[in-house]
Amino acid sequence: MQCEHRSPGAKSATARVLQSLACPAAVIAVCLAANPAQSQHAHATGSDTATARHRFDNAAQWAQRFEDPVRDAWQWPDSVVATLVERDDLIMADIGSATGYFPVRFARRLHRGLVYGADIEPAMIFYLNDRARSEGLKNLISVLAAADDPHLPQAVDLVFLCDTYHHIDARIAYFERLKAQLRPGGRVAIVDFRIDSKQGPPHKLAKEAVLNEMAAAGYRLVREHDFLPEQYFLIYDLGE
Repeated sequence: MQCEHRSPGAKSATARVLQSLACPAAVIAVCLAANPAQSQHAHATGSDTATARHRFDNAAQWAQRFEDPVRDAWQWPDSVVATLVERDDLIMADIGSATGYFPVRFARRLHRGLVYGADIEPAMIFYLNDRARSEGLKNLISVLAAADDPHLPQAVDLVFLCDTYHHIDARIAYFERLKAQLRPGGRVAIVDFRIDSKQGPPHKLAKEAVLNEMAAAGYRLVREHDFLPEQYFLIYDLGE
């Protein structure tokens, strides 16, 4: 059973968020219990099953970790945002937006654009929407995603995933479906931890697995940046 998905003009963004939060827990709870056996298998074979499953339902607690200024020293958020924002009217989505570490930064740069934060955790949706209101970011809206679909209210120019790719199950099928939510010339940017990184969780996904899966899903690698000290940074389009 999935959330009802209507066209962007059917309801206001706020109404869509509130409606999505009424969907059954089964829809949003695919990334729940930890599964070490599955994590090890995905790490070793490059299987497109999720390498880790967590609960992120205590948003305030997770915010202390996600928004810790110490993270800036190795995440280089301003450099990542500057690399991807070539104009200030982009419509974009951050999948796995959590408490807004990156979405807030994107929203501050996209003065004429729009940022959707998509997450499967209702607590994160409420937290980020409250944060956007308190910080005066009218161009930032957080929406409830399903595990197999970000449910973006409209097609976007850029999809961004930071430390989220390895949480997605059946990634090849997921990104095949995602094509329909990209505007012409749209891009997908993936940032995730390298296997040898000292940061992040123990269950990391090799860059080679991402390269293979995204190619299988029909994407073209257009740029690879190597300036992040702990992560790979890959940018894809559809080769159109």
